[in-house]
Amino acid sequence: MPDIQQECHIFILRKQQHFGWGKQSTSSAGPSLAWGSRAYSYFSRVFHHNLANVKREADTDRCHPTQPFRCPGERTVCISIQYLCDGASDCEDGYDEDPRLCTAAKRPPVEETANFLHTLIMNHGPNYLEKLFGSKARDALEPLGGMQKVAIALSESETLEDFGKALHLMRSDLEHLRNVFMAVETGDFSLLKSLGIRDSELGDVKFFLDKLVSTGFMD
Repeated sequence: MPDIQQECHIFILRKQQHFGWGKQSTSSAGPSLAWGSRAYSYFSRVFHHNLANVKREADTDRCHPTQPFRCPGERTVCISIQYLCDGASDCEDGYDEDPRLCTAAKRPPVEETANFLHTLIMNHGPNYLEKLFGSKARDALEPLGGMQKVAIALSESETLEDFGKALHLMRSDLEHLRNVFMAVETGDFSLLKSLGIRDSELGDVKFFLDKLVSTGFMD
């Protein structure tokens, strides 16, 4: 009999002896034995439930709130948020100083960017982003891998050049996007209109691009 079952069995026998539950009545031994079986089953359930709680409380893989960032790898290495992207590697593989991680930390969340791209397409049509990213952005960005892939590239790419490399943009498309950014940054809305961006769309485009410009995308 396994140790846990044996301990449960001993517990039940002791309780039966102490309270006289194990003594056979003159009429039948059935009721006392049936109770013993039910008690054993109940104790076993409680024992395993408590054991599971202990395991959760003793979870050594969980980082403390004061050091919530866990480095990749088999060893549990936790560091403070303040030590991310501070110029000194704290993770064994230097992941806390990974340029993609450090860039993404400054940018809007990927989910927010993907949702914004989706909103632009829903409001202005599936080929709208062609006005920003060039001909490969037709059909809701499918030629570039879809909205999620573009959103991740915008989040992780430190500069416009990095973004172009990540999505294999043609030089002409990259220069087109650069011109759009420059027009937004300098307030040259005449250029944006010449690209086919209507007055009703300017606010959405400026809101989106300003977030990237403010985090060094054009540096």
